[in-house]
Amino acid sequence: MEDGRVLAALDGVLAESWLPSGDRQWAVEDEEGGRQLVLASDGTSVWANAERRSRRKGRCWETSAPRLARIAVDAGQVLETLGPGVCAVLITGGQRTILRPLDGRSKRPARLMMYDLDSPVDGPEVGRFDLSNHGFAVRCASRPYVLVGTGLDKPHKDKWSAAVGADGTVRRLFPHSWVPQEHHFGGPAVEIGQSLVYAGTVHHGHGLQPGGAYVVRRSLNGAVQWQYRTDHPATALDADEDTLYVAYNSAALAALDAGSGSVRWHTVLEVGGAPTTALSLAVASQGHLLVGTVDGRILECSVRG
Repeated sequence: MEDGRVLAALDGVLAESWLPSGDRQWAVEDEEGGRQLVLASDGTSVWANAERRSRRKGRCWETSAPRLARIAVDAGQVLETLGPGVCAVLITGGQRTILRPLDGRSKRPARLMMYDLDSPVDGPEVGRFDLSNHGFAVRCASRPYVLVGTGLDKPHKDKWSAAVGADGTVRRLFPHSWVPQEHHFGGPAVEIGQSLVYAGTVHHGHGLQPGGAYVVRRSLNGAVQWQYRTDHPATALDADEDTLYVAYNSAALAALDAGSGSVRWHTVLEVGGAPTTALSLAVASQGHLLVGTVDGRILECSVRG
């Protein structure tokens, strides 16, 4: 946050706040743990999205109700809890928060749930959600963005990057894959000016191939400004005024020139000499990187590599 506090989530914790001193200010416990945190439009609260796994009970499998909660940033008080009925992913952009249902078993087209601090409103149809294909968390978004398919039976086919307008309509911007013969999985993204920079991987029947992971910058009309190919998928990315920072599942951390895509520096993320993988990454207002790791740490890193 702008005042130096850090909001985080992990197993057993829906959300917690850390002070600039390194002391924990508050924590909200949860049976599973938070998986998404996004600031609400009021600037004084945060939305937390908790995962719910299926558990065996006798001969049956049961899944408890999903937990979506809005929490006061200053005191850690749970202000409200949503009950969408199915698990959902939080999508934000501008001053709007949207829920996208994850019920991939349904044969009906899914609708976005447009949510503000007063009441939810049914949004437009976006088709079924496919977990491997439709993840598209866009940082610094001026409006909500989603990936949508063209068919109900095969929602992963013919994916388009789309924007949700102020009136709630979904406008397709460009095909998610700029190579017609390639199928691209979704990944993390960031909005820079009038363009989207996003990461993903290319589907191949024999698994990920060399050079099969990418970061690409595209204008909102679909034109490719640059692309950067690697062998390992990106797990998170963020950007400042002129640099894109990318974390990979190989424990690598790289900085790319936002204008050209050229590599400024590349390093291995280590703690005590042991490599670790970043699951989240954010450029802090104080001019450093905050990295959340797979082993439950929050690292403060230099932007100079």
